[in-house]
Amino acid sequence: MDKKMDILFTADSNYVKYISVVLKSLAVNDSNYNCCVHLIHDDLNAEQEENFRKMCSNYGYTGHTYRINDQLLQQAPVNKHYSSAMYYRLLAVEILPETLKKVIYLDPDLLIINPLHPLWEMPMEEYAFLAASHTEDHEVIDNLNRVRLNTDTPYYNTGVLVMDLEKARNLIQKQDIYAYIEKNENIMFLPDQDIFNALYGNVTKAIPDEIWNYDARKYPQYYVSSKGLFDEKWIIQNTAILHFCGKHKPWNSEQHSWFHYIYWHYMQLTERNEP
Repeated sequence: MDKKMDILFTADSNYVKYISVVLKSLAVNDSNYNCCVHLIHDDLNAEQEENFRKMCSNYGYTGHTYRINDQLLQQAPVNKHYSSAMYYRLLAVEILPETLKKVIYLDPDLLIINPLHPLWEMPMEEYAFLAASHTEDHEVIDNLNRVRLNTDTPYYNTGVLVMDLEKARNLIQKQDIYAYIEKNENIMFLPDQDIFNALYGNVTKAIPDEIWNYDARKYPQYYVSSKGLFDEKWIIQNTAILHFCGKHKPWNSEQHSWFHYIYWHYMQLTERNEP
């Protein structure tokens, strides 16, 4: 496997175990690509970091961990609503090695059910980011977000991001983020996502969410808005990323939602530790 993708996660010690399910789904559905898996965290001990690297190795991947330096965020506004963790994805440009040119950021609460590499190979043109919006068919919500954040772009979900790190390093500045929070903290609902949209939405290229960031809660909306095209068969054949957005996560056995059985299948494969 001479083709390589760089994948980024941010997670604490409670969430890091779910990355294994993501990697299992990736290994099953994109076996011709090798991956370097990068994890930004603030609370894993040395043994947990080593376990993460071993987990990546089980899939033939190389794992790298990066503990947040307290000095990096010493001036960051933090309170009960805005934890330091919300900065990790935005400040990945300062944490990841400068030799890294591009990365796909993934939330830990998703599955890869078709090849991911077409997203990696997608031309970025002049844009610094690729992301999907979950509001394209909800014009009222999109317009409210535009007014709230004073933007003229779709409201992007940041659970899946392709980041051109060379461009992003010239765009993302800590002080811009801190200043935005201090000025706008009263209007922010999802802080890191709001900041991304307000500051970097205009350098983001939209990608179709039904393929690259399918909100697993919203099967009825996708089905109706596509006039029946995006049915279960279409999703299995075409969707690359199923994203279990919201507070109800599929690894909780008492939670039943659209596609949770697919997640449980990959959880079982992960627990078997099959190659």
